[in-house]
Amino acid sequence: MMSAFCQRCGVPVEDGCSLCPGCELRFGLLLFGMGLDVTPLHDSLDATLHPGGHSPTRIVLAVPQTPIRLDVLDLIDILDSTGSELLRRLDGVDALDATVHRPMGLRDALFRCAAHPYLASLADAGMYMDVFVRLAAKIDRVLEPPERRREIGVCELCASPLTAGESDQLVTCPVCKREQSVLAVKLHRLHALCFDTSQSASASRIAKAFTGSGIPLRSNTISHWAYRGKLAPAGKQDGMPRYLYSDVYKLVLAPNTDGGEARAMLRKALLQRIATILARRLTE
Repeated sequence: MMSAFCQRCGVPVEDGCSLCPGCELRFGLLLFGMGLDVTPLHDSLDATLHPGGHSPTRIVLAVPQTPIRLDVLDLIDILDSTGSELLRRLDGVDALDATVHRPMGLRDALFRCAAHPYLASLADAGMYMDVFVRLAAKIDRVLEPPERRREIGVCELCASPLTAGESDQLVTCPVCKREQSVLAVKLHRLHALCFDTSQSASASRIAKAFTGSGIPLRSNTISHWAYRGKLAPAGKQDGMPRYLYSDVYKLVLAPNTDGGEARAMLRKALLQRIATILARRLTE
């Protein structure tokens, strides 16, 4: 008897379904993304390829090609067997039936599983989703090693440190398994830094934190504010001035209204001057 709740998130589901529509969509997108990673995985079998990134570049060496990476070969084998098993379950084919052959590659099989109409009604869909989530994490570690991943903040639910690559848009907490947006995590960290009056850093580090969170800011702008006296240094480290995140936040998101009004008045005066010149020329 199938449960009336989603096997992944626990919300109520329709009769005959084991996944809710949201989890079914996430599972399908996960399978589709893993299908796109099949070609980079095969390319990563060559040990002469530079590790990291979903589009690795070949290193030309003067020595013969080194052996293949056995860890990547094992991962591809596990992914292939698991994908074939899931496709057989979805199609209702007995795994012991040797007469049925799969006329497609691993990538096409994952694509077919992602778009299969019975993906949400499979009795073990939640278990397969957990398996593929773990496989996706292993694929990410192969294509983008941990040394290329950077800490972006902490989980809003359990405060566990989170890391992400340069091209990642979503991150899953390793403790509570909550999926969050990378940009939201960065904004949460920036919010904590800006509302803590003891947090300070150099101009380049502050500008990087703001820009990485989706708020463009140049280090030259911070230095210019300090030169004009609008931003006071909070100390020095290694001869470089340090500024408070809270002070920079006030200038970035809450600028001085006097300066804004002055620029608006200047812009209005220039427009009036241009209109006067044009009217004079038209009457000549």
